Amino acid sequence: MNKNALLGLIAAVSLVVGACSCGCNVKQGAGSFAPGTAEDFEANVPNVVYFDFAKSNLLDSAKPRVDAQAAWLKTYTDAKAVVSGHTDVRGTAEYNMALGQARANTVVKALEDQGVDASRLTPVSFGKERPVNTDTTEKAHAENRRTVTSVSQNRNVS
Repeated sequence: MNKNALLGLIAAVSLVVGACSCGCNVKQGAGSFAPGTAEDFEANVPNVVYFDFAKSNLLDSAKPRVDAQAAWLKTYTDAKAVVSGHTDVRGTAEYNMALGQARANTVVKALEDQGVDASRLTPVSFGKERPVNTDTTEKAHAENRRTVTSVSQNRNVS
């Protein structure tokens, strides 16, 4: 392969894969997903926000993730989002349902503060009922202390 072809290949790859400011790898223009669809959001926006143990405040490290969600939602103004709050397995079911709701409410409020209409956002809690990691290590607990934002299908751009 000649030098120009190699440089072209490197440029093409750099357009497909990039890193967002939150430190996670985000695919830019990934796949053949129509802009504004749930698949587009899932492929291109960091939709998980993590929390400290027994806390519902937004960490500084989570703000770029919420910023990316807000930017996408402000671009695709017909999309509606559900923000689901989750906890690790420690604590009672009642406590964890309340904590998961508080986490979901925190992310919804942050999205609203950035100009996303509240009528488009639904916070829900699953408490400890839907862990992504069932181990009992601190790493597993940390992975379960999260919110997950998911969107409905949409194709309109503002």
